[in-house]
Amino acid sequence: MRDRATVLLVRHQSVLLVRERGGPWLLPGGTVGHEELTIVAAIRALHEDTGVAASAAAFLFQQPSAHHLHHVFRIAIPDDAQPRPEAGGRFRDLSWVEASQLAHLGTTPGTRAILNRAIGGSVRDSRSAWSHNGAQQDVSTGTGRRWR
Repeated sequence: MRDRATVLLVRHQSVLLVRERGGPWLLPGGTVGHEELTIVAAIRALHEDTGVAASAAAFLFQQPSAHHLHHVFRIAIPDDAQPRPEAGGRFRDLSWVEASQLAHLGTTPGTRAILNRAIGGSVRDSRSAWSHNGAQQDVSTGTGRRWR
């Protein structure tokens, strides 16, 4: 089982998902390098996947899947940041998806498990989702920025 740094990026009750051409939707992230801290890997992978620099990061939980041990981080980005697939990167699509729409997307079982845990219920039954457990509430990062 490989260690993977997985990013949960939430803005306006939507979560950022990425995918390779025609593949399932995933949370941004990547494999943790040899002797690399998982938080560093999460910040690096977010930048590589979307071109966006993190302004704050916080560890949420670990989630095993079929092939990975996901180290899940909630990442804050500047309000004016516009994530996009990086030219030449592995992901071709990027989308902000409302929590209520997550059940209608093709995701991997690992991504679905992470989203279910982060939302605090089943992605299939989410109605108020992010507001249900406070995940969408702005939390001060101590730097004058807000979680988004």
